[in-house]
Amino acid sequence: MTQATPPMCSEDVRGAFKLSEGIIFLNHGSFGAVPEAVRVAAEGWRSKLELRPIEMVGRRMTDLLGALKADVGTYLGADPSRIGFVTNATSGIGAVLRSFAWKAGDRIVLSNHGYNAVRQAVHFCCERYGCEAVIVDLPIPLENDTDISDRFLRAVDDRTRLVIVDHITSPTAVILPVAKIAAGCRERGVRCLIDGAHAPGMVALDIDGIDADWYAGNLHKWVCAPKGCAFLVASVGTAPWTHPETTSHFHGHGFAKEFDWQGTRDFANWLAIPEAIKFVQNGYPGGISVHNHRLAVLAQQQLCTDFSTQPVSPLDGSKIGSMATVELPAEIARAFPSASLFQARLYEHHHIEVPVIDWGGKWYVRVSAQAYNAPEDYLALSAAVASEVSAGGI
Repeated sequence: MTQATPPMCSEDVRGAFKLSEGIIFLNHGSFGAVPEAVRVAAEGWRSKLELRPIEMVGRRMTDLLGALKADVGTYLGADPSRIGFVTNATSGIGAVLRSFAWKAGDRIVLSNHGYNAVRQAVHFCCERYGCEAVIVDLPIPLENDTDISDRFLRAVDDRTRLVIVDHITSPTAVILPVAKIAAGCRERGVRCLIDGAHAPGMVALDIDGIDADWYAGNLHKWVCAPKGCAFLVASVGTAPWTHPETTSHFHGHGFAKEFDWQGTRDFANWLAIPEAIKFVQNGYPGGISVHNHRLAVLAQQQLCTDFSTQPVSPLDGSKIGSMATVELPAEIARAFPSASLFQARLYEHHHIEVPVIDWGGKWYVRVSAQAYNAPEDYLALSAAVASEVSAGGI
């Protein structure tokens, strides 16, 4: 089931990313990479802020952020008045967890595919308040949305206060049926928080249409904004009592004011977000995400064939966006003491930057597909893995 090779992005779009020559970069999903036009926009805003700090930050920033939220709201399908900017999705999730009046015995449901930082934040609530974490086991392959949503909702009981669902799972790169799970939570009177760290810029979003209580996402990954650009969207019902992690002057003045001012900070990266949105929308017919998805599907098919391993999700690409997680040959785990050492081996000896994940007793690579990538990059990874299998490790 090998699809036709996707057309390349234009040379100017590929060249907009100033990555090091000689490195095959297959890890856009971790921190992203910033196109030159976006970097220049951020530096331009930084210069303006430094020329007149009080004027720009003290007098004009509320209006500037208002205009910014209008642009971002259109892009995300969210009411601008309920968008709060944060530095990363983890901070947005931390704000939600901090806003609850937890008591001993409260349960928080999340899956075994969840992001480790979020899991740690939940564990902190358990240690501090006596909450209980309930882990939903989602066995792979992840194929059936009804089974996935049913597993989450079966974990909900009369002690459940919050369900946290990944829109796109971090270790396995699979799209989960978040709207269906959010609807099931509403029916049961349980709050639902969507961890959308990878979704913006990877899949089309209508956050208000998902109708969860909160949606946290990053803009510095697949929207290609500068580092430290992320958001939290709260629902009409939860916005009045949702507060940022940093309590500052406008505590008690409402969601918008509290999140707009979380203390003195460099606002330049946030103000460059519209330039990033323009780049990903216009860099390829239908948006760069179209190119990335086609390439990710090709990569998944190619690597599953080359590694002779079973796919994590359907090979037609129906449950992935711009990343694919592929199981490595079993020989690799036998040949290397740890996944991190094999990841270092790929980087140091083959000049390939890609995350290697030890998950559920098996090792996987999570490959990203971005405008600067090409099919040859995944063939190079396949060849590197084959050479390490033949060599028998270190």
